[in-house]
Amino acid sequence: MNKNWQTEKLGDVCTVIAGQSPEGKFYNNEAKGLPFYQGKKEFTEKFIGQPTTWTTDVTKEAEAGDVLMSVRAPVGPVNFSTQKICIGRGLAAIRPSSGVSSEYLFQFLVYNESEIVGNEGAVFSSINKTQIENIKISLPPLPEQHRIVAVLDKAFEAIATAKANAEKNLQNARALFESHLRSVFSQRGPGWVDRQLGDETLLEIIDGDRGVNYPNGSDFQEEGYCLFMNTKNVRPDGFEFESKMFISEEKDRMLRKGKLKRDDVVLTTRGTIGNIGIYSEDVPFDNIRINSGMLIFRPNKRVLLPSFLFEMFRSKIVKDQIRKQTTGAAQPQLPIKTLVNFTIPVPVNLEEQAALVKKLRAFEPETQRLSSLYQQKLAALDELKKSILHQAFSGEL
Repeated sequence: MNKNWQTEKLGDVCTVIAGQSPEGKFYNNEAKGLPFYQGKKEFTEKFIGQPTTWTTDVTKEAEAGDVLMSVRAPVGPVNFSTQKICIGRGLAAIRPSSGVSSEYLFQFLVYNESEIVGNEGAVFSSINKTQIENIKISLPPLPEQHRIVAVLDKAFEAIATAKANAEKNLQNARALFESHLRSVFSQRGPGWVDRQLGDETLLEIIDGDRGVNYPNGSDFQEEGYCLFMNTKNVRPDGFEFESKMFISEEKDRMLRKGKLKRDDVVLTTRGTIGNIGIYSEDVPFDNIRINSGMLIFRPNKRVLLPSFLFEMFRSKIVKDQIRKQTTGAAQPQLPIKTLVNFTIPVPVNLEEQAALVKKLRAFEPETQRLSSLYQQKLAALDELKKSILHQAFSGEL
């Protein structure tokens, strides 16, 4: 750190205001009165009454220019207050003194978000006013703070533009494959038949075991006999096993339903709807079970190739039906009783199914290469931003 910099506690150079949530009677459903913000990354907004209905006894207020910090689940994310607002218990307002730039304080807290640790409670993590006041901040003279902020603003503007371009290119790469998928399935020959997913001669639908033996937290292990899939394992285009949890062989035997067989297709049906995977021979686990937010589709291989079903689930034909039939705003879900009515076109000839799959998979590597390239660019830009912040707050910028 530069020798001209000072290390101070936030409480010595800022005023920290802990939020307070008013009683329900003070809220106003209309956009009138004082905006009320609650903590979360989104800093959600409500309103409370007219100014005559509330006092500082029932509200805690932030001013324009205060830095807002989320203090409960999650701890650390920050934002700016652009006007006078009321802050709830999930937020704290940090008001800099005349020797601290609000923008510098904001960027310092962004840089140190992962280091801000509060109380790890049983229900959620939190940080209190005293703990915030004890956070140490590295402070150069005020003119240097302004210079650092100006450099960061310019650099981050360029990074934001580059990220927007990379994200657009990533979307275009995915759209290219989806367009090819749509064109392949739109070219139906005379041997195609519309079949319902509930047709038991086509496939079997199997849900997970949701009974008394369903695993709880204490049943899961980092290694074990049977992989118990979580939502991170089933992505839009297949399985991913960076995050894994296992159950013992004994626990596995206690469960009745929901165990995969090779060539089964998995579909997520709760929370994130429509992610898919196929349990092909290249999946490196011999025992896998689904959780309660997924379903297993076990094709009758005499009439339906598992690889064809997987590609069909990726197509707009099925995605459109999922979008129309998904219910629940807070916790979206797609129950079996709805899925059984979905219709998919299926070539009667298995060789034709195989040829269509081959055609799709011959095209896919190029779009995957492009997607990977743009994802790498996005990751590199995130790392660049972290590197610039590190230089800024270590006196090297």
